[in-house]
Amino acid sequence: MAAAPTTGAIPVLILKEDTSRERGRQVFHNNVAAAVALADIVKTTLGPRGMNKLLVDSLGDIVITNDGATILDELDVTHPAAKLIVQASKSQDYTAGDGTTSVVVLIGEFLNRTDKLVDKGIHPIVITNALKKIRKKLLEFLDELAWTVDIEKDKEILINAAVSALNSKLPEEERKFFAELAYEAAKAAYDPERNYLDPDLINIIQKEGRTLRDTILVRGVAIDKKVVHPEMPKIKKNARIALVDQNIEIEKADVTSNVTVESIEALEELRNREKALIREMVQKLIDLKVDVLFCQRGISEPAQDILAKNGIMAVRRVRRKDMRLISRATGAKIVSNIEDIKEDDIGEAGLVYQKKVGEDQMVFIEQPKHPGATTIIIRGASKHITDEAERATQDAINVLKDIFEDKKVVGGAGATVMALAVKLKDWAEKTEELSGKEKEVARAFADALESIPKAIIENAGEDVIDVLGELRSKVAKEPGRWGFDAISGKIVDVREKGLIDPYRVVANIITTAIETATTLLRVDEIIASRPKPEKEKGKERGGEEGSEIKPPIQRRL
Repeated sequence: MAAAPTTGAIPVLILKEDTSRERGRQVFHNNVAAAVALADIVKTTLGPRGMNKLLVDSLGDIVITNDGATILDELDVTHPAAKLIVQASKSQDYTAGDGTTSVVVLIGEFLNRTDKLVDKGIHPIVITNALKKIRKKLLEFLDELAWTVDIEKDKEILINAAVSALNSKLPEEERKFFAELAYEAAKAAYDPERNYLDPDLINIIQKEGRTLRDTILVRGVAIDKKVVHPEMPKIKKNARIALVDQNIEIEKADVTSNVTVESIEALEELRNREKALIREMVQKLIDLKVDVLFCQRGISEPAQDILAKNGIMAVRRVRRKDMRLISRATGAKIVSNIEDIKEDDIGEAGLVYQKKVGEDQMVFIEQPKHPGATTIIIRGASKHITDEAERATQDAINVLKDIFEDKKVVGGAGATVMALAVKLKDWAEKTEELSGKEKEVARAFADALESIPKAIIENAGEDVIDVLGELRSKVAKEPGRWGFDAISGKIVDVREKGLIDPYRVVANIITTAIETATTLLRVDEIIASRPKPEKEKGKERGGEEGSEIKPPIQRRL
């Protein structure tokens, strides 16, 4: 692409000829259209009555969910502005663990209104300056609306908050059950001294079969593996545990080699020598009186026989993640060389046993030396049900993590967002901190905030105009107390009804939405290089000319 020349000047090539360049008002319109399109996709999933999305990828695999983060992750988004919004939703999920749908809806609705403000002559920089003031004020309002909780005494509030996170993802009769499981797991994983809840201490395993109500919480670690040898013990009490990241077998040569044996005696001597080497490896475990061995790699048949004869329970090919969790729970250290293992590396657990769950055998480590680790084994009729139940449980745990660490909550069911909208409009009318144009921006953001309770009402099938008007009227008198209960279809006192949201989720929705909108508002030009042909990519990667480079599989709607 050449720069625009002055009279008599020679054009100068700045960009490649295959580079596309968009600028001006059309860029902003396109970014807004992308944001609105994403918001429209996920808007119908908001609330307990939200609808599901059925996503089919290029291989024909399907995902059924109404979890905003999952939907956006499965979409094959190509527009750069849409990609930025998807990244914002992931940031919301990573930071707060919930509210991904709300943040996308808020961004889309606000940018849609901003488009009209720009058409009226309000410069994007004026809007971004106003957003800084709006963000600061909204967080002040949010502090006024929040109240503190005692994680020891206010168990019911915490469970209600978990139920709110599960509302749109699980059947109504199962929500309280899963919320209580999530609460017990979160409470076990919370460290009051550091004021930190480590989600890595909570393991979630899916097992198809039975119903959601058959889901269990294991106070310890459960791994989806079985004991390697049928003659090994299947239960050990007061177990001494070793963790080894090494093949317990004779290492094979890196290159193919042939060994010629001249007699049967020589062959037998070779076999005996191999057994002796394996026994030397295993003898260290026997001498340390190890009861249970978890090995991240393989265990050869001779080693299995020796372990079984010495009453040692062994599990092989354990995932690295499970090894780390067992280490934290039992105090055992993961050793990479079995010859270096010593007494300090041995962990302890009150009970280790094998039990059949569904169609598979599993190994359970209970009463570990360091309590805190838990495992939730989710049961369900099909993979789609257990997948959604796992996503819901993860959301509930993240919500509880927010409350355990912040010890602050706000009203749910749209009560807090509606209160912020009302307070923002009132402040915009009275304040002298905002100019005339900035007040219009504040009113536009307040309207965008109202779109969240509006979507909840729409998804419940209620009359939006009547219910939203009544909700606005009640919130103006008692901010943060009244919300729309989509289950009953009525406006209720959220504190009495137990409809609770974590403070962190709402605060992060506001911050993420404003920061993302600010970034997009400051874009006035898009310069995009044309994707290279696959053959050229193959050459750059060192592939042969003419070789076919298959593109990575991407999930598409």
